Amino acid sequence: MVVKSASISFLIVMAVASSIEGSSILISVPFGTKSHKNMYVPLVRELVNRGHNITVITNYMTADFMDLKNVHEIVLEQLSLNMSHYPNVFDSLLSSSWNWGNWGLTSQLLRTQSEYPPKVTNVLYDNPKVQQMLANDKFDLVVASQVLIMSSAPLSWHFRAPLMIFSPNTLFPGMATILGDDEHTSYVPLVFSPYTDKMNLWQRILNTVATNVILLFQQWYEGSIIPLIVKEKGMSCYQEIDDIIRNVTVVLTNSHPSFTYPRSLPPQVIEVGGIHCRSPKPLPKNLEDFVSGADGFLLFSIGSLQNMEDMPEHLLQSFIRAFSRLPLRVIWQWKGKIRADLPANVFAIPWLPQQDLLGHPGCRAFITHGGLNSLQEAIYHGVPMLGIPFGIDQFLNLRRAVNDGYALQLQWKEINENTLSSAIQQLLFNECFSDAAVRLSGRMRDQMETPLERAVFWTEYVIRHNGSVDHLRLGSRELAPYQRSLIDVYLILILVWILLLVFVLLCLRNCSCSSKSKVTTKDVRNKQE
Repeated sequence: MVVKSASISFLIVMAVASSIEGSSILISVPFGTKSHKNMYVPLVRELVNRGHNITVITNYMTADFMDLKNVHEIVLEQLSLNMSHYPNVFDSLLSSSWNWGNWGLTSQLLRTQSEYPPKVTNVLYDNPKVQQMLANDKFDLVVASQVLIMSSAPLSWHFRAPLMIFSPNTLFPGMATILGDDEHTSYVPLVFSPYTDKMNLWQRILNTVATNVILLFQQWYEGSIIPLIVKEKGMSCYQEIDDIIRNVTVVLTNSHPSFTYPRSLPPQVIEVGGIHCRSPKPLPKNLEDFVSGADGFLLFSIGSLQNMEDMPEHLLQSFIRAFSRLPLRVIWQWKGKIRADLPANVFAIPWLPQQDLLGHPGCRAFITHGGLNSLQEAIYHGVPMLGIPFGIDQFLNLRRAVNDGYALQLQWKEINENTLSSAIQQLLFNECFSDAAVRLSGRMRDQMETPLERAVFWTEYVIRHNGSVDHLRLGSRELAPYQRSLIDVYLILILVWILLLVFVLLCLRNCSCSSKSKVTTKDVRNKQE
């Protein structure tokens, strides 16, 4: 009887598994940096291994998909980020006086936010391959990036498929409110800020104002212009975009308490931070030959957006002289024409396998711009860091890293040969930094399942249940913000308290008046007698 019951259970499990095998999934990421791929490329590869068919809309071709048969990629080359169209970020970061440009990459990207929503939406729906997909294809699930989510959300309505959202960072402003939660600006710092989760009054004020300014921009600008463009592209009968987003099933975030500040999260939010982190692979022969036999090496990389040729000469010379003084070797990611005057202990290379180098036993320290993915990799492999931020989320990331004890931070205007040498020497020879990095690595790895396994489970969960996740949705989704904050309740309680106070005061006044009246009457009688 037990065997028969077990057999029936096994058949049910196999039937459910086979029902989602070979599902068609659309992943829409029409705009973002190359680092955003770290959030969905591992998921795509695993879903393909499990028999699913994936279509990806992106602004950069993905080399990792070249060997996958069940992946169809639509590349919107017009939306790739070209930093040559922006002013040199070093000019603003090295400015001696405060100005809007001192925010580096943050200011440059924010200045063009009015350009991106209409441009991304137009390019997305004007693309011939996208139009062909809209006319002929069917999907069981649409997964969209939270970056300009309003451009991709109508795809979910068009294909009558459940909508999942992924964030390349933590929850962006607005998403928590959509899911029935609050932005919690009292302890959740805005991603562009250098604040922590313990802010003073002035910081809480600025954090609240900045968060709400972004929310107003999304509602006023994106919420008005994107729906008009989508209607012009022939999807005139679509549901309101705000309603499509409100019906989101699950949100995957690139966060985890080991490297991002903890916050309250609705049940629909699944943290999969570090999804791309993995064990190191053997290094290419040229790199292995360079680091083998040395007393360790230092890795220097500042992300996918900046070319070393854009760095001012005095900064380059500071790095060159500081590296030449080191008793170990340096691997320097150098985008652009490689100089001939680099020291013998420096190996410059335009592309490098960052995770494989960070996971190499000889890696002693990591100089980085502080991007979230680089920070995750450094923690995962237990490597201390020197952070030199450009902007966006990097100030926030590095503030947390410094507080956690495994990183030091310099501003670009502070860099010279002596400050660099001093910071590097501390990372190399003060064991508290490497000990903290190893401790954080243990926290990040100590999970019931890997972030990738968690992401795959919830992706297939949504498909298995055809987007039915009402049991995960907070009842507060149906409440107005003032109701969620109990403002109406507090007003009623205050009104009741005021009425009671007035009643008590009136009673005391009447008692006092009555007492005075009795005293007066008694005095009159006494005088008459």
